[in-house]
Amino acid sequence: MKILKIYQNFFLRNLIVNTFIILVIVACVYDEIKLDGHDWGYIMSKIAVGYLPCIIWVTIFNVFIIRPFLFKKRLKVFFILFALYWTSFYFFMNWFFPLVGLGNFKTLQILSLIINGMFFYFIHVVITKKIMDADKDIMNFKSELSFLKQQLNPHFLLNAMNNLYGESLSDPDKLPDRILNLSDMLRYQIEATKKDYVFLEEEIAFIKKYIEYYTFQNERLEVTQHFEGDYDSIDIPPLFFLPLVENAVKFSAETPKPFINVDLKVKCNQLSFTLKNNYLESGSRLSSTGIGIENLKRRLEVYGLRHELNCKKEKNIFIVKLKIWHLPTAVLS
Repeated sequence: MKILKIYQNFFLRNLIVNTFIILVIVACVYDEIKLDGHDWGYIMSKIAVGYLPCIIWVTIFNVFIIRPFLFKKRLKVFFILFALYWTSFYFFMNWFFPLVGLGNFKTLQILSLIINGMFFYFIHVVITKKIMDADKDIMNFKSELSFLKQQLNPHFLLNAMNNLYGESLSDPDKLPDRILNLSDMLRYQIEATKKDYVFLEEEIAFIKKYIEYYTFQNERLEVTQHFEGDYDSIDIPPLFFLPLVENAVKFSAETPKPFINVDLKVKCNQLSFTLKNNYLESGSRLSSTGIGIENLKRRLEVYGLRHELNCKKEKNIFIVKLKIWHLPTAVLS
C-alpha cells in the first residue's frame, strides 16, 4: 500500500522515474565525458543538458505516437511514425551531443533510451489501469453496500409491504405485478453492483421500473419519459442514474403537484441525459446533502469517462444535465 501511495503521488512518482532515467543516461554517456580535472557537479550539469532533449523527445513519442496509434492498434501508421521519429531523433542528437560537449551519440545509447522510455511508459499505463480498476472495485463495493442498506432496510420494506397490503385490498388484480416489480428492482440492484458495466438498455429498464414503483406509491406524481437513439449495445456503469432519480422523486414528493421529466438521447456513442423535477423553495423537511451528485462525479472520474455535468435551479425546478462522450460499446456474441 505504501508503494501504491508513492506512485499515486505525482511529484514522488516523477522524481523516482526521472532519477532512474538520468542514471541510465549517465551510464550511456559516462565514457564520453573526460573526468580529468572535472568534479561530479560539472558531470551532472552536462548530463542535465543532454537529458532535457531526451526526455522531451521520449515524452512526445509516448503521448502522441504510442497512445493514439499503438494502443488503438493502428500498427501500420505506428511503425512508419516510429521509424521516422527515431531516425530524426538520432540525427538531431548526433548534432546536439557534440555541440554541448557530450561526445557522439551512439546507436547503443539511442536504443537504450527508446527501450527504457517506452518501458517506463508502458509500466505507467499498466499501473494506472490497475489503480483505476481498484478504484472501480472500491466504488462498486461501496455502492453495493449503500444500496443494500438503503433498499433492504426495515423502513423501505415496511413501506413496500404496507403499500402492497393496501393494493391487495383495493385492487388485488394488480398485486402480482407490483410484487414482481419490487422483486426485479431489488434483484437488479444486487446483481448490477457486482459488474463494472451493464447494458444501457438494462439501466433504462431499471429506471422505468423504479419510477413506476414510486408512481404507484404516489399517485400525484406526474412523470414524462423520453428515450431516443440506438442504445442496445452501449455500456454504462451500473446504477448510474439512480442517485439523480432518487433525489428527483424524494424532493418532488413534497410539492402539491410533483413532476419529473426524464430525457435521454444516444447518438454515435454520445449520451445526453436531462432530469427535471420541482421542489419546495422553502419549508422543505428534507436537507440536500449533495451525496448523490458527488457520488456520480466521483464515478465519472474513476471510470475515466469524458463528460460534462451541470446542475442548476430555476425558480422551483431543479435541472441536471449530463453529457458523456465515447461510451464503450458492448461486444455482442
